[in-house]
Amino acid sequence: MRLPDLANWNDRARFVGTSLLRALPALVLAYVIMIAAWPWASLEPLNPMRAIFAFAHFHYTIRTLAFGEIYEMAAVPRWYVPAYLAIKLPLTILGGVCIAFMATAWAARRDGILRSARQREITMLAFIAVFPVLCQVIGHGPAFTGMRHFIFVVPPLAALAGIGFDAMLTKLETRSRLLGASALACVTAAFVLNAVTLVRLHPYEYVFFNPLVSGLEGASRRFDMDYWVNVMPEAVANLETFLNQREGNTSVRRSRYSVAVCGDRESFENETKENPRLLWAEDWDEADFFIAPTQMNCDHSLLGETIATIERFGVPIGVVKDRRGITRPWLSRRPQ
Repeated sequence: MRLPDLANWNDRARFVGTSLLRALPALVLAYVIMIAAWPWASLEPLNPMRAIFAFAHFHYTIRTLAFGEIYEMAAVPRWYVPAYLAIKLPLTILGGVCIAFMATAWAARRDGILRSARQREITMLAFIAVFPVLCQVIGHGPAFTGMRHFIFVVPPLAALAGIGFDAMLTKLETRSRLLGASALACVTAAFVLNAVTLVRLHPYEYVFFNPLVSGLEGASRRFDMDYWVNVMPEAVANLETFLNQREGNTSVRRSRYSVAVCGDRESFENETKENPRLLWAEDWDEADFFIAPTQMNCDHSLLGETIATIERFGVPIGVVKDRRGITRPWLSRRPQ
């Protein structure tokens, strides 16, 4: 299907109007989905538009980490979001996107710009993925904790990668079936490797970093890691296991322990509601134990003996420390 020859402005305006009219059902559906996921948008019809302009000047005291430097959310560099997209997305996705762009440029050189349905589809997907990031860069809006506010550009990028790999494999297969099959095997292996990496990271998949920064090991303490403190369930379970082993099956009433947490109180208490001996510590200096992610080096905030380390690929994500040698030194002198 070729684009109609729009010789004058009337034809062009009619084409644009028809295209917008046909896109209206998708816009309505998208708005309904947005309201379901974001109830504030339903309070007033123009709230989503207000949010766009309000967020451009939005700021509160959140710090974010990039390449070892700490920034306030309103002072991140313009390259912050594009850089995070480059280091967080799998290289297979980035490679497929580049192939799609190169295939489109080659086709445009041969057939003309936007003369085929494939070119127009790729251009639309590229616009959906690039335009929001470009607005962020030009407007220099606030940003923090990586690409979390731009996660919606990942699906169109993934679609572009699929188009790119399809174009590449089709081209190679026309030259040689063996060449096409070999390329397909390489692409499949790359995606399988990504899947294996995510399985090994589970349930901390969102700390994935690609080889551009040497993976998780290279990103540790240089970029935002477990900022939601998802290590909480595993950390609390490790602490409970440690206490059970130390206390044994004695009939003596078990002590209560205060726990300093570098994280959200509700998250901690949700994990300890079945275990009343673990209490939230208001005063960190007096806490018996300490739970912290390695995010922003929070695990270095308090001293103590490390009794558990949550890690993936040999890289610590969170720790549990026993501070009783500091807060209750007389306990260390008791015979075990």
